[in-house]
Amino acid sequence: VQRGGGGGGGGVLTKIFVGGISWETSEDTLRAYFGRYGAIVDCVVMRDRHTGHPRGFGFVTFETDAAARAAAEVRHDIDGRAVEAKVAVPKDGGGYGGGGGGG
Repeated sequence: VQRGGGGGGGGVLTKIFVGGISWETSEDTLRAYFGRYGAIVDCVVMRDRHTGHPRGFGFVTFETDAAARAAAEVRHDIDGRAVEAKVAVPKDGGGYGGGGGGG
């Protein structure tokens, strides 16, 4: 299953990492909250692959890097928790990570 909007290459950083979110926070909540900064291409709350429980962080991908930067410049309060948002930097070789292990 491929996530994301496909086109964002060329070094444009349109994805933000959102850390410290509540276990009750859903993709819909993140999409509604961060939609004020610009059009959202993809939104995911990372979950434990064995239990399905949220891991306390997620990613939001915007259509533009300006929207991602704007969202990353301020503090956020979502579902009663102060959360951190910062521009996600792709790991070496492309993709943004967040997937399996490595070693």
